[in-house]
Amino acid sequence: MEVVTLLLLLCSLLCTAGHAIEALSYDYSGTTKCLVEPEKPHYKGGIIVNPEFNNGVKGWEALGQGAIKQQLSNGNRFLVLHSRIHPLDSFRQRVNLEKDKLYALSAWVQISKGNQAVSAIFKTKDGQLLHAGTVIAKSGCWSMLKGGISTNTTSQADLYFETGNATVDIWVDNISLQPFSKAQWRSHQDARIEKVRKNKVRFEVTDVDGTKLAGVRVVIKQIRSDFPSGCAMSKNILTSTDYQNWFSSRFKYTTFANEMKWYSNEARGRGQENYTIPDAMVAFAKQNNISIRGHNVFWDNPKTQPKWLTTLPPEEIGKASARRIDSVVSRYSGQLIAWDVVNENMHFSFFEDMLGKNASAIFYNRAHQLDATATLFLNEYNTIENSKDKTAHPENYLKKLKEIQAYPGNENIPFGIGLQTHFPALPPNLAYMRAGMDMLGSLGFPMWLTEVDVNTGPNQATVLEEILREGYSNPYVDGMIIFSGPYIDGCGRMCMTDPNYKSNEVGEVVDKLLKEWKSEFEATTDIHGYLNTSLFHGGYELTATHPTTNASKIMSIEVSKVNPDEIIHVKVT
Repeated sequence: MEVVTLLLLLCSLLCTAGHAIEALSYDYSGTTKCLVEPEKPHYKGGIIVNPEFNNGVKGWEALGQGAIKQQLSNGNRFLVLHSRIHPLDSFRQRVNLEKDKLYALSAWVQISKGNQAVSAIFKTKDGQLLHAGTVIAKSGCWSMLKGGISTNTTSQADLYFETGNATVDIWVDNISLQPFSKAQWRSHQDARIEKVRKNKVRFEVTDVDGTKLAGVRVVIKQIRSDFPSGCAMSKNILTSTDYQNWFSSRFKYTTFANEMKWYSNEARGRGQENYTIPDAMVAFAKQNNISIRGHNVFWDNPKTQPKWLTTLPPEEIGKASARRIDSVVSRYSGQLIAWDVVNENMHFSFFEDMLGKNASAIFYNRAHQLDATATLFLNEYNTIENSKDKTAHPENYLKKLKEIQAYPGNENIPFGIGLQTHFPALPPNLAYMRAGMDMLGSLGFPMWLTEVDVNTGPNQATVLEEILREGYSNPYVDGMIIFSGPYIDGCGRMCMTDPNYKSNEVGEVVDKLLKEWKSEFEATTDIHGYLNTSLFHGGYELTATHPTTNASKIMSIEVSKVNPDEIIHVKVT
């Protein structure tokens, strides 16, 4: 009897790329730190003239009534904007922007006193303002401002920095602006996917005596992905077999669209709870091995409260809120992978206004007591979608998360970063999106794109694909939920099928990417007994067939980023 031993060697992928691609791969770990001395400019400054201010203020000029000068500290030269009178007093450098390019921006910023938000803005020749990013600058140390812009026209533009407080001097150093074509950006996305979502795999096939065998047929079928890709789910799934088949054949993760929200569970009046629908949806998900994100315990928008709640005095709102969190979190404790505890509590503050500034922090504390295994997310919009919205930009998001974490007893809560990712049907600012994800991801918390969709428009499917590729290629993103569904759920912003559950243009993009990010293939070992490939992280069914006897062995294998060097032996008789 002849025996074939199949050695499966899982190796870490060494990603090689050209200079332009490598330039996008710098370390973001310092972006949340405040340093005594700034780091060198990325890309050696890119297209910025005099990025390190080694040549005085060459390339820069005052804007408004402020004045600029070069200053020296410990051998480091930087620019100081001083004698400001108006908040818009700044300094600028004129750059040439090209249509359909992405520009990655970075700069090190400090102010003369206190803490203050400083923003980088581009003003085009026709007066258009492109917001590139914001940082909370501090006195006494340097903070990195990271961001970027995308362009839909070729134009000269002035890059300038602004802060709302005219009494502070702005210090800036090591500024960089690097352009990338869409092809370069896509190439880097693909390289990142190879590096962070896959492992190189080498098959070595021998007989019982150790002789390598050529022509061994190896069939790989992926049965599970380690990357959570999911979709919203509505109550319509309970009454439609077509809906059930459509969903379960594609997704293993979900967020209920409305069915776990307070206004759904206690709609008729105080104390009149009804969990019939979410209970049934949870049961369906369990039967089909679908993991659920709990959405949500509370929603801070005053317009999304149960109608009866807004008529109560603050003391009674507090009692009703305590009953609500105990009721819903206890009911589903241990059955969900996550909770959006207080939804959108940067843009809104209903519970803080009614119950005090620590209301959200207390809710997170209680949720963790009731469901210790669930990741508790701060779920917000416009953090990576809209650079003009300064309410929830990445720096403010970080500030809010730290405030909640600093509340007594919250230090060890398993927090998660929830980025809703609602985009218009316009070319997305992927440079800003990437900078925000990288900055927040460097904190080390799980990070999900929780409600991905694109508003109705002629470029809806194209924009969705760009956003999903950017999210999937980011090493810090741990999961993505598309906040849409089939036609039956409505197509107000986005849907994925026609009335007959056939994929529309948006659905075809999703189907294409789900297939692209899945490894299934059939091949044979070469004349030296080897087969080399790369596989996405996940679980696989492997079938190896002997080239002469046709004897085969079927087994399960795991390709994991946490154990890339595992060797698996397969014997085929």
